[in-house]
Amino acid sequence: MPRVRTQVKALENGSHVAGSDKQAFVERLQTILTHWPSADRLARAMGVSSSAFRKWLKGEAEPSRERLVALARTAGVGVAWLAEGEGPEPVFQPAGGARRRQGVCDALDGPDWSGFVLLPRRAEAAAAGSVTPEAPSGSEFIALRHDWVRSVCSVEPSKVVLETAVGESMTPTIRDGNTLLIDSTDQTFRNFGIYVLEINGQRLVKRVQRKHDGSLVLISDNNAYQPDTVSPDAANDVTVVGRVVWAGGTV
Repeated sequence: MPRVRTQVKALENGSHVAGSDKQAFVERLQTILTHWPSADRLARAMGVSSSAFRKWLKGEAEPSRERLVALARTAGVGVAWLAEGEGPEPVFQPAGGARRRQGVCDALDGPDWSGFVLLPRRAEAAAAGSVTPEAPSGSEFIALRHDWVRSVCSVEPSKVVLETAVGESMTPTIRDGNTLLIDSTDQTFRNFGIYVLEINGQRLVKRVQRKHDGSLVLISDNNAYQPDTVSPDAANDVTVVGRVVWAGGTV
């Protein structure tokens, strides 16, 4: 990962996506999309909401540095090229069919993966406590059978997002390091359940209760943590990744 770290360093030293040429960034993003089935699929793969991704496409908003790195890793392009158009042009596999992206092992070209959904581990994790999640050192994918996802999670495989929980606030239900499968279609808190959401740039996994006045109560299953309340106005700025439908990990 040295090249990625160097490019991130450049971003931290003042370079950003749209300062000089926002339209050029949008065009590079559209170039990436020609090699993906849809914008929604790319958004889910990198772990952002479809609405946020479409704002980037329209030039209405810019991705944060963390989101930019996650997008580059997921799309298999250089961060410098994505942010500023610098460096070599990325070489894409033809759109449609099996594609080999950065971080996907060559073995994927061998077996028949048509009955599986490949879920990338995100560059970020969902905090279940007062800890700062660390990005994994490399790209990893988990393959799940379509029929298993439908029967166990009651979700279409294309709508599933994978996260990793960090922290202890949701124990014993969710433990530190657990893998989470998320229903990305449930973003309105229509069920009283456990959700992954973003508040003020922090990604959290909490049990969420919506009150009649529009406020949200964020509840930790670990009794050592007190519930937090999000005001109705602040609740409008909460980004909901989806509802946790499965959690698992080491014993």
